[in-house]
Amino acid sequence: MKLSVNQKEYLTDSEQLTVSRLLNEIQSPTAGVAVAVNNKVVRKVDWESTLLADGDHITVITAVCGG
Repeated sequence: MKLSVNQKEYLTDSEQLTVSRLLNEIQSPTAGVAVAVNNKVVRKVDWESTLLADGDHITVITAVCGG
């Protein structure tokens, strides 16, 4: 499966990849993170059940402190 993660190509052999599993594969933290799939925000409670498809565009945003 070929995905775009934060505008970079990501290839995986996983056939049923969820948002949660993708974050694990790319070693992304899960606290303070927001995820959008094809420009639609995915609620954290839905990460386990949201399946990704070939060609999806995923944006992972990590909150930072400061001003």
